[in-house]
Amino acid sequence: MADAELPVIVLSDSDPLRRHETAELVQSWYRTSFRVLQVGGPAEVVRALTSLADRKVPVAAVLADEAPEAGAAHPGVRWLPLAGHRGTVPGARTGEEAADGDGPAEHLREALDDSLCTWNADCEGDLPTAEVRGSRFSPAAYAVRDFLGRSGVLFRWVPEEDVREAPVTVRLGDGTELVNPSISALAERLGLIRPAAQDHYDVAVIGGGPGGLSAAVYAAAEGMSVVVIEDDAPGGQAGSTSRIENYLGFPVGLTGGDLAQRALQQARRARVEWQPTRVASRVTTTEEGAHAVDFVKAGTDETASVTAAAVVVATGVDWNRLRAPGVDRLLHSGVYYGSCLSDAPSTAGEDVYMVGAGNSAGQAALYFARYARSVTLLVRGTDLTASMSSYLVQRIERTPGVKVLLGTEVAECLGGATLTGLRLRDRRGEETTVAAHCLYVLIGGRPSTEWLGGALKLDDRGYVLTGSGGAGPDTLPMETSRPGVFAVGDVRSGSVKRVGAAVGEGAAVAQSLVEYRRRHPERFQDARTSCGF
Repeated sequence: MADAELPVIVLSDSDPLRRHETAELVQSWYRTSFRVLQVGGPAEVVRALTSLADRKVPVAAVLADEAPEAGAAHPGVRWLPLAGHRGTVPGARTGEEAADGDGPAEHLREALDDSLCTWNADCEGDLPTAEVRGSRFSPAAYAVRDFLGRSGVLFRWVPEEDVREAPVTVRLGDGTELVNPSISALAERLGLIRPAAQDHYDVAVIGGGPGGLSAAVYAAAEGMSVVVIEDDAPGGQAGSTSRIENYLGFPVGLTGGDLAQRALQQARRARVEWQPTRVASRVTTTEEGAHAVDFVKAGTDETASVTAAAVVVATGVDWNRLRAPGVDRLLHSGVYYGSCLSDAPSTAGEDVYMVGAGNSAGQAALYFARYARSVTLLVRGTDLTASMSSYLVQRIERTPGVKVLLGTEVAECLGGATLTGLRLRDRRGEETTVAAHCLYVLIGGRPSTEWLGGALKLDDRGYVLTGSGGAGPDTLPMETSRPGVFAVGDVRSGSVKRVGAAVGEGAAVAQSLVEYRRRHPERFQDARTSCGF
């Protein structure tokens, strides 16, 4: 949909700089669904609403520094007082704090999400929205909220009594209620999955993180038909990062979710087919030299497959497992791998614990500190600067609500149905017990290659070998031990574990795909029939 056709969020603020910064923030949240229109004071709000009404442009919400004048009505308009959220948006802060992008802007987003969900329902709009009800400590409820949040779906979270066995109810925008839905079924009902247009593609990309989406976009630009098979939501681990601050071209950073949605929007514009909640289970080579990718629909036993002339493996890494009693039993009931950003407001007034010493852990700690009473970062090593960027270490040191315990590990997770406490052990072997309802584990990654079942050569740590380390000296750059199968990003042996590096490898592998097509033109379709741009 062209920007001019999108429903409008009117943003009124008499301060031009503050208005511009707030508009950029709001647009980053809703860039695929709404357009932000900036205006000045109340008089300009009236003129803008009148003009939009005359042109029959739908207005989803008005964010105003001052209340619009009486009579400034527009069909279906909802007014939100921006002044009530002053101090929660970038324009309300100054200096280093504003540059860092810290501050609970999500208070504003929560109000907007709620209002926009209601507006969409009242206007019978076609945006995917949902209302989720369930226990905060229900594994199923956590999985649903995490998926919706990282998929860019507007949803309203209504926590029920904290009974872990309570069913998860998802009410969709059209009134349909789903009880304990699988993630795959939920994605299909929300229209996040479009039926595959064909059974055979030029390129099948396995993994929808930065590397996979980059490979898809650049391959499509070379006239190849491309499908992306992703087991969850766009962005991979990077998609759940609260802020990426060292990505070229974004001087004040951007959220992982924003980067993922931008990349997905670009891929779809290039006519890349997006197939989320599809868990790849096997790659095999046909007698004709093509490759078959088998997958399972997430949360079901239903299987399917596609074939492609070439395959790009971009499955990234999974979080390392925490080896302590009680972890597996309390998983998603107080113990979580990664950090679900939509969970942060629920930790208000609580003491949150996190395990990890990398940038992901540091960013998560700072993000949750906006809401929680305290955030304690548990680090096994004795020097945080050994694994975390110095700018994050400095920010953690000056954030009052964040505490770092060096030389400390989790000895046991305590609790029955939900997490109630942690037993911590220091380097001297001394143990202490603390009360805790939330433990987030961000301790590096292990390659997501078990599903390959030996189909590709791996190094001694399980990463995919490519180039001369794969099939030999004549192998194309980033080609694996199986001709026509390539690997990019964190899953590849020797890769730099950075978002920018993964995006670069995704772009670079397109040249190898072009060369592979030159060697085997019979396996590819006519480029003139599939060019996405």
